[in-house]
Amino acid sequence: MSKNRFYYYDHNSCTFVEVRAGKGKLYARAVSLAAAVVVMAALVSWGMDEVVGTPQELALMAENQALQQELATVDQRVEQFRAQLEQLSERDRTLYRTLLDAEPISEDVRQVGVGGSDGYDRFARFGVASSMLLRRSSQTLDQLERQLNLQSVSYRELRGLAEDREVWLSQMPAIVPVGGKIVSGFGMRRHPILRVRKMHAGVDVLVPSGTAVFASADGVVAEAGWGSGYGYHVRLRHNETGYSTLYAHLSEIPKHIQRGRKVERGEQIGLSGNTGRSTAPHLHYEVRDKTDTPLNPVYFMMPSLTPEQYQAMLLEAQSNTAALD
Repeated sequence: MSKNRFYYYDHNSCTFVEVRAGKGKLYARAVSLAAAVVVMAALVSWGMDEVVGTPQELALMAENQALQQELATVDQRVEQFRAQLEQLSERDRTLYRTLLDAEPISEDVRQVGVGGSDGYDRFARFGVASSMLLRRSSQTLDQLERQLNLQSVSYRELRGLAEDREVWLSQMPAIVPVGGKIVSGFGMRRHPILRVRKMHAGVDVLVPSGTAVFASADGVVAEAGWGSGYGYHVRLRHNETGYSTLYAHLSEIPKHIQRGRKVERGEQIGLSGNTGRSTAPHLHYEVRDKTDTPLNPVYFMMPSLTPEQYQAMLLEAQSNTAALD
């Protein structure tokens, strides 16, 4: 293809004369064109960097966005755990410590380590969004760690109290040692043999000879054998509560029921009978405190009875005056 040619009209010669560019002009035009190309290339490169970015930058941007989304998800889960721990802490305060009669944890102790100097400046080098997420998550995790440590100590304390309370409850006389009708209640009665008014320190339960008699609480055998007035009898000591129980006028005591042996609530410790100062087969049952003062056994039988049964038994014990020992 021929090069473009430019002409101008020469009035002197009345002809068209071809325009021939000088070398200087050609050089200037070439420089201008090169400069324009360089500028355009720079603009395109800047646009790619600012708007599109290199493949490596695009990959880093995608990775950063994914990490921020994952961090936001973790932050939400941490908040859920914190709320659950708060519920456990509230249950500790309002339920467990109330049931076990334990001193509540003060708010000053619960808030220990909260606040203070900012220890999260290391996140300032990240972007604003990432820095805020990292700071909040770290603060929440540190708070959770303090709360978990405090709650762990609290539960160890409560577990110890619960175990002590469980032992205490197991040694509380709580069941009727034998099934039968109470024919003589607690209080002053006319003794059927001595013929004088005498304190009746327990209750008499009318049952046939040979009826199984059970321990009303966990304890240790303090006495097992023959005793004046009581005939064959077993006395249990319940150290945790300070009480002792007596089962008298037995016809038989198993050989393994000996002094110092541990027994459990509901374990058979003998058979009812009519031994000692007794006028009929029955079980004489006593409960005494740590000063050896006799207590009305009926008051300890309520846990094993319905309210109606307990009221009926209480009226029965108060109305029946036939003493059998």
